[in-house]
Amino acid sequence: MRFVRFLLGLLLALLGLAVAVVGAFTAFWLVGPDDTVYAGEQTLTSKGLAIASTPQLLDRHGPTLHVKAHSADGSPVFVGVARDLDVASYLKNTAYTSLAQVEYPIALTTQERKGTAGPLTAPNTLDWWSTKASGPGTQSIAWPIEDGPYDVVIMRADGKEKLDVRADFGIELNGAFLAGLGILVVGLLLLAGGVVLLIPRRRSKTPPASQPVATEVPADQPHVGAGPMRRTALPPTARRMVGVPMVLSVVLVSGCSVIPATDTVDSLTRPAITGDSATAVIKRYNAVNNAANKARDDKLIATIESGPLLRASQAGYTIGRATDKAGKKVDGPFSYTSPKIGAPSYGGYPMSFVTSSGLSSSKDHLHLGMWERESAGSPWIQTFSTAPRTTAKIPDLTGLRVATAADSAKLVAAPQAAATALAQYLTAGAKAPQAGRFTPSPEVNAVLADVAKSKQPISNNAKAIRKVAATVTVPNPPATFIAASGEALVLTTLSSAYLLEAGAGYTFSWGNSPQSAFSAAQYENALTSTTLYQVALAVPVKGGGKIRVLGLDTQLVDAGGY
Repeated sequence: MRFVRFLLGLLLALLGLAVAVVGAFTAFWLVGPDDTVYAGEQTLTSKGLAIASTPQLLDRHGPTLHVKAHSADGSPVFVGVARDLDVASYLKNTAYTSLAQVEYPIALTTQERKGTAGPLTAPNTLDWWSTKASGPGTQSIAWPIEDGPYDVVIMRADGKEKLDVRADFGIELNGAFLAGLGILVVGLLLLAGGVVLLIPRRRSKTPPASQPVATEVPADQPHVGAGPMRRTALPPTARRMVGVPMVLSVVLVSGCSVIPATDTVDSLTRPAITGDSATAVIKRYNAVNNAANKARDDKLIATIESGPLLRASQAGYTIGRATDKAGKKVDGPFSYTSPKIGAPSYGGYPMSFVTSSGLSSSKDHLHLGMWERESAGSPWIQTFSTAPRTTAKIPDLTGLRVATAADSAKLVAAPQAAATALAQYLTAGAKAPQAGRFTPSPEVNAVLADVAKSKQPISNNAKAIRKVAATVTVPNPPATFIAASGEALVLTTLSSAYLLEAGAGYTFSWGNSPQSAFSAAQYENALTSTTLYQVALAVPVKGGGKIRVLGLDTQLVDAGGY
């Protein structure tokens, strides 16, 4: 019995000492009162413009990630977390350092990624970060890790120069410090219990021997000495000393933060833009657009527009400079007001969003525009613009999404077919067979009248003109979005090519017309011009009626001849 007690006490004491050391190490050195395990500050340098983690580094979610960084030379530094789809696009083809592994509490494993020397867009100006911090001195973030592929990025705040920083990474596990203290207490209790068992018990005095008493044992009962040996049970006190700490240990450990769950989401999508960011984009557009219009500045307008819309704006400036050299007819300032935002979700770039806004310069018209971002580091650019009447029934932009082939099959006409039908309608005139597919609108009627007028002879001499034609086509696939109702919002640009062939021996010029802003020469064979139409269509689902032309804006963009 003494040996069992001594052995049990020794084991409990040693176990308690080990558990107490583990608890103290966890609570006061590894974790600390903030429940955060840090890898230890490391010097990180990059031959490129950024240090970015791989998605595999953050492959578990739940705990809070802590990142601290400051530059070696005191220059402003940026720290941020974003979806991998954004970071991958932002750093594409750029040299940077990949952070592949963090080994707690010592080492960081990095790998250089080859690419260009940049520069990159200043990261703090971009709107897709989940969390970020930027500025001089030490910058820190705390981000509850979400399910899915996310990356941590550290770089200079200007995005222009190579990086040399001191960085520290930490993981916050809720309750880890208290759990460490609990383990320490359990260890101390086990140690105390072992010490108690190791202390010899004082023997009680032996009572005086009594006279032996003869006892008759019944014949049907076995003799005591003939039975098997019984196991020696632990004393009740010892059982309590072992059981209570063990139960307490289980409770404390199970009460601590569980092991972070492995990510289940392999890819992420997100709305193209938030409402606040879209409002900021439009506010900037209003300011730059008014400045560009006032100066008829082709380069300035190119910072906020692209594609056919930019071509139309710059053509308008060309005509204005030629016909209003004094600048007395420059468009006055205006702005898009109270925008409604339609932001589809995307899993990659490019991305687009749609806006429906008021026009400060008109009570009778709205603005319907589309804005695109080619990559995560590029600015939002307006690529489509038209001015529907306020009476136009624009589809609700809430819940707008990019159209799929399955969506197109449910419409009265596929988006490309609808745009082509309108081009054929405008080419052939009011009596075209395609006319019955569209709801009549003032905008379409005005274009039909202009096209018909352009085809009329400009000379009474039948020999002077051999041919006059105006053909409308769809040069590029339309952008199509689906509203919650199932109706499609189709945004397309049509191109009208005008041709006047001169008769033998005759020459023509554009005279004093707006086309002369592009060419004032005399042409022996033909005159040519190009006009763009930015058109917004509402294409209903089958059985939902005819196609509606919501808006149609016209702009002459080129003229010449041969």
